[in-house]
Amino acid sequence: MAAEAVISGMDPIMRAIVTISVLIFFAKIFASVFSSLRLPSVIGELFAGIVLGPYALGTGIKVFGEPLVVLNDYVDAFAEIGVIMILFSAGLEMGLASLRKAGGWAFLIAFTESMLSLIVGYQIFIYLGYPQPVALVVATSLVATSLAVSVRILEDFHALTTDEGTLLINAAVIDDVLSVIILAVISSLTIKGTMVLNIYAAVRTAIIFFILWGLMLMVSVYILPRMIEQMTMLKAEGAVEAAAIGSAFIMAALAGALGLSPVIGSYAAGMAVAESKALARIKEFIRHINQIFSPVFFTVMGAKINLTIFNDQILFGMVILTVIAFSLKFAGSFLTSMLKLKDVSKGIRVGIGMVPRGELSIVIASIALASNIISDAIYMEIAGMVILTSLTSSILLSKLYEAVPAEAEAVLE
Repeated sequence: MAAEAVISGMDPIMRAIVTISVLIFFAKIFASVFSSLRLPSVIGELFAGIVLGPYALGTGIKVFGEPLVVLNDYVDAFAEIGVIMILFSAGLEMGLASLRKAGGWAFLIAFTESMLSLIVGYQIFIYLGYPQPVALVVATSLVATSLAVSVRILEDFHALTTDEGTLLINAAVIDDVLSVIILAVISSLTIKGTMVLNIYAAVRTAIIFFILWGLMLMVSVYILPRMIEQMTMLKAEGAVEAAAIGSAFIMAALAGALGLSPVIGSYAAGMAVAESKALARIKEFIRHINQIFSPVFFTVMGAKINLTIFNDQILFGMVILTVIAFSLKFAGSFLTSMLKLKDVSKGIRVGIGMVPRGELSIVIASIALASNIISDAIYMEIAGMVILTSLTSSILLSKLYEAVPAEAEAVLE
C-alpha cells in the first residue's frame, strides 16, 4: 500500500514523461555500447528497458521519493506511437510497387509459416501435456511476426529494398493480418475459460478481415497521395510533414476500429504516401522523428519483462518455447522463400527476419490470461519467448548482413 501511495503521488502523465525521458536517454547509451561491440543497437535498447524497467533499477532508484521508471497507460501510448512510426517508415520505403511485385509470394510465405507455426505448434504442446485451450493459445502466440525488429535491422543495413527485404516486410505484413484474424477467431471462441471450436465462424472471420484490409489499402492509396499534393501548395511550414504523420495515425486508428492491428494501418498509410511527389521530404522528416520514437517502443518492450517471478521452471519453459518458435517460423519462411529467391543466403535472411515475435503475441497471451485460460507462468513464458526471439534474430540477421556489405552498398547506388 505504501508503494502504491508513493507512485500515485505524482500525476500519471508526469510519471509517463519522466519514464519516457529516462528510457530514451539510456536507450541511446546502451545502443551506442552495443553498436561498439558490433551488435545491433536495437538489442541495446531492449536491454536498456530491462535494466531500467520497474522490475529492476527503475524501482530501486528513487527521485524525490518516487520510482525512476513506472509503466502506465500513458507510457504504453508512447510505445504505441513508436511502433506506428516504425511501420509508417517501412511503408514509405516499400511503396505500393513492392507490394504488387512481391504480394503473391509474400502471401504464400506468410500463409505457409503461419499455418506451420499454428498447427505443428499446437500438436507439439498437446504432446507435451498442455490442455487443449492452453496449447491453442500458446500455438497462436507463435504466429505473429514483429515487424518493428526486422524493419529496424534492415534499415540499419540499408536493405529494405533488396529482394529479400521487400519479400520479408510484405510477408510480415500479411503475417500480421493472418495473426489478427487468428486472434479474432480465438477471442470469439473463448467462453468462460474454455474454447468452443467453430470452423464456419473461423472462415467467415478470415474472409471479413481480408476484405477490410484490401478496402483500407485501396482507399488510402487513392486519397492520401492527393491529400499530400494539396498540402504542398500551403505556405505554412511543416504542412506536408504534418499531413503525412496525421495520415499514419488516422489509418492506424481506422485499422484498430475495424478490429485490425494499428500497425497494419500505419504501414498501409506509408505505402500510400510513398506514391506522393513529396516522398523524399517526408522520409527525411520521419527519419528524425524515429530517432526518438523507435527507441521508446523497444525500451518499453524490455521494461515489461517481470524479473521478479522468474524461476528455473519458467526459464526452462521459455527456452523450449523459443526453440519451437524459432524452428517453425524459420523452416516455413526459408523453404517457401527459396521458391522465389533461388538463393540460400537470401532465403536464410528471410527465414531469420520472420522469427521475431512482438506485441500481438503479448496481446494474445493477455486475452487468454484475462479469461483464465493460461496461468501467470505461461504468460511469462510467452513474454520471454518474444524477447528471446527478438534478441536472437536481431543478432543473427545483423551478422548475416555484415557478411555482405557490398550488397547493401549496391542497393544505395
